Amino acid sequence: MVKMKFTDNQKAFEYVLYMIAASYFDKAVCRTKLTERNMLLQYKEQKLDNQYKMEETCIKYMEGLVKRLPKKFFSQTMNVRLRRHSDADLTEILFENDACSVSFYGVYEGKRSRIYYKTLVK
Repeated sequence: MVKMKFTDNQKAFEYVLYMIAASYFDKAVCRTKLTERNMLLQYKEQKLDNQYKMEETCIKYMEGLVKRLPKKFFSQTMNVRLRRHSDADLTEILFENDACSVSFYGVYEGKRSRIYYKTLVK
């Protein structure tokens, strides 16, 4: 018998990473609303304690990142695109404007979840 999977922890984690990262910028406008909505649905299907754990992981990561990047980096308005990479089953969370871009990838593995970022100054 095949077990049906109704929630996708990976997509839920990516949604949390997107929302937490977006909150650090002055303004972030999502340009891929359908993907955002689908990820939000996966997040809402998570148990509350799992939501909190995902949020804690992302907040801790972002607090560390804020210390490594210039303060003015987050004082910007950013456009956000959520680009699904089916070959790796990951979503690239891309914040960009005319001056720079930063992309995030989150890999959900429970307590061992990992987050990666890459910046580009234009």
